[in-house]
Amino acid sequence: MEGPSSSSPSGDRVRLNVGGKIFETTISTLTKIQGTVLSTIVAERWRGEGELFIDRDPTHFSKILNYLRDGDEFSAPLDRDACEELRREAQFYNLIGLAELCSPQVLNVGDEVQWKREAVGLYWRPFVRYMVDDSLTLPFIYDRNNHTLAKCIGCEEYQDPKCSYLFDIRYEDWEPMKHHMLLMRGEITQLMGEQCCIISWDNGQQIHLPKSAVRKADPI
Repeated sequence: MEGPSSSSPSGDRVRLNVGGKIFETTISTLTKIQGTVLSTIVAERWRGEGELFIDRDPTHFSKILNYLRDGDEFSAPLDRDACEELRREAQFYNLIGLAELCSPQVLNVGDEVQWKREAVGLYWRPFVRYMVDDSLTLPFIYDRNNHTLAKCIGCEEYQDPKCSYLFDIRYEDWEPMKHHMLLMRGEITQLMGEQCCIISWDNGQQIHLPKSAVRKADPI
């Protein structure tokens, strides 16, 4: 879905007052998806000047606009609470596609998965460490409680980290990994509580990850 042209005429611009906070966008953005609350407001209340008032919390409204601008390229927040809040806003504005995007996927053993695009920036460096040190078993998000054990923040599973930090990794040499991760596919082999899982990737690695880092794989 393409965003509005930067050369849109000034008559296409509209100001919205959402809960006291001002946003400026274009009519074409607000009406890009028909049947939504925003497209209806424009059709019924916009007179070509002034501003439109929406009595709603403005916290996530910029994300609502970005979804309308970016379409399929929009990435939902990784934070579970923020994603749930955005899902509720999407329901209010009748943005069905965004609400579905923010709805948690049910992942089960045997599901084929891929990295979420927005997760790659957070996880590619730890993933490189797994590539370099094949003895590493540490979960990606953890609290180290002593010198021998680490507790996963997501599922509270204790593991022996087996991590010596003897490898001097030049991460700049591994930048292409960020692109490669988007192409990888893996299979969930074990669920770790409600938050985490173990994934066997197509490169042979098995990794303990939060479910929020992955999504169900696209059909081949």
